[in-house]
Amino acid sequence: MHADASERDPRVGEMASVLRGLDPQQREAVTIDAAPLAIVAAAGSGKTTVLTRRIARRIIDGSADARHVLALTFTRDAAGELRRRLRRLEIREPIESGTFHAVALRVLRDRALGTGGTPPSVANDRFRLIREVLTETRVRCEPGAALGDLDWARARLVPTSEFVAANRRVRRRPALSNDAFAAVLDAYTALKRRRGVVDFDDLLAGMLGEMRQDLVFADVVRWRFRHLFVDEAQDLNPLQHALLEEIRGGRPDICLVGDHRQAIYGWNGADPTTLLEVETHYPGVTVVSLTGNYRCSPQVVRAGAAALAAASIDDDTESRRPDGRPLRVIACADEHDEAAVVASMARDLVHRHGARHVAVLARTNEQLDALGRALSVAGVPIARAVGTSVLDRTVLEASRCTSRDQLAHWIESVWAADAVDPIRGRVAEEADRFLSSNEPGGFRTWLEVRQPFDDLATDDEGAVSLLTFHAAKGREWEAVVVTGVEDGLVPHASAGTVAQRAEEARLLYVALTRASDALVVTWAGERRGRAAAASPWLAAVSATIEHQRRAAPPADWRRPPRAPEPLQALKEWRATVARAAGVAPAAVCSDQVLRSMLADPPTDVAQVAVRLGLGIGAAERLAPKLLTLLPAAPA
Repeated sequence: MHADASERDPRVGEMASVLRGLDPQQREAVTIDAAPLAIVAAAGSGKTTVLTRRIARRIIDGSADARHVLALTFTRDAAGELRRRLRRLEIREPIESGTFHAVALRVLRDRALGTGGTPPSVANDRFRLIREVLTETRVRCEPGAALGDLDWARARLVPTSEFVAANRRVRRRPALSNDAFAAVLDAYTALKRRRGVVDFDDLLAGMLGEMRQDLVFADVVRWRFRHLFVDEAQDLNPLQHALLEEIRGGRPDICLVGDHRQAIYGWNGADPTTLLEVETHYPGVTVVSLTGNYRCSPQVVRAGAAALAAASIDDDTESRRPDGRPLRVIACADEHDEAAVVASMARDLVHRHGARHVAVLARTNEQLDALGRALSVAGVPIARAVGTSVLDRTVLEASRCTSRDQLAHWIESVWAADAVDPIRGRVAEEADRFLSSNEPGGFRTWLEVRQPFDDLATDDEGAVSLLTFHAAKGREWEAVVVTGVEDGLVPHASAGTVAQRAEEARLLYVALTRASDALVVTWAGERRGRAAAASPWLAAVSATIEHQRRAAPPADWRRPPRAPEPLQALKEWRATVARAAGVAPAAVCSDQVLRSMLADPPTDVAQVAVRLGLGIGAAERLAPKLLTLLPAAPA
């Protein structure tokens, strides 16, 4: 008997696993031999799946060396998810991945250790530093506003002397004058130097400066990072883009992944033309588009597309989901009436979907205060910010320790507790490992360099997420209530230019497409005692409801017995697996993965392994039960 191809060459089987389950567009994005390459990925189109599988494909076929891959992201959550996905694909070699700041920190740390210098240490509390600076310089300004000015200028590479003029060009109203800005920046830089700390932008500027000044170091960095992958490329600001280009050094081996329709950080210098006009930035680039949305129902996709179209922005996204519930648009008397309506609706949605699958979104933090009070009065548990998990809170708690002795006492207090939360225990163990190492720098720097908690899924606290549109980006829920869709808020009154209004439309699009199944939009006829009007884009969004109405049933129609919900059966299966493994359900797989298996069922153990990101052994244990819950695959 002859061995099949996969037995003769294990790479054949590995490649089949990497490509299995991809639609034609995704498969092209993963397999195409093109450099530079831009993958324009619509919301819910499997962006992270395509990115990680492209990395895996290139490592398997030898066109990339895992030791020389650099995958850059913009948030710690995204970086952790990317590393978890790569581990599930059984990429054995370590891959350098993380946020721009974390990668820069690791590079500068390695350089310092190699040259006998002092590794950078990240400041634990920038607000404390800026308060000292404002006191020292006698500049009257809110600390947050002062930091906002500093960050804005550094992200855009604005020289000190051109600070006010640069603000004027983009119609931004700074908190500081030119002289005050220069004084605060100089004092802030000096204070950080005295304390021996840096902030995140210092890491990027520091690595960029070192590479430009030391050509040998630049060559070493480029030798180390030969294959570049950038997630959320539409969010690149000038400082990040300059560092990326310095690392690239004109070489073509770069893959950009993102979506110009989700470019919402113009205030920080991000430019949607990085992807929208990518041919200008990267001559000779090949562009592959992912237009299938596997997350959102057709109703949600149409609502999002209508918001963009009303602002003259094209969207060719198509839902790959069955029909869902119709969009609801609710007009309220004022913000108090809106808060009461949202609280009542959120309570109903929690009963239907579960608290952690529901979100209430608003354009500004000020709106969230009234909404939060109403939700609390209604007995709806809320989480006011991303990063409120036990892990995030515990890391913040430990990082605030100002000395090693204080951190040691904190560790002892965690271990001395009668019932130690497993996650708090993990953080305490890592803090103890840091103290035992005697490495210079703080605990926060240690964590940024090592990323030791990537295996931990975000814990479920059973709370409704209450977030701004910006904070919701990159997340998803089954049911979303988008509030305050009024002129002056959406678009915001501060959006005075064509570019700013276009960004506001993209921001509304992001908010709407966070919902997978149920979407509700509210607005108030009066806010803060003043008459308000619906957003100029709301009419287009509301018009999609006409396309969502089904024909009335015949008079003698009788509703048949309700069939079991297939997704619910899969969720129950996932919960059983999670309990047996002692992990959160989300650590087994996401709702999006469950839906994709309903839409395109796996047919054997190998396909189950790929779809769940498991090894064959684990898949063999789970596949028999799972396959019985899925519809038969087409012949």
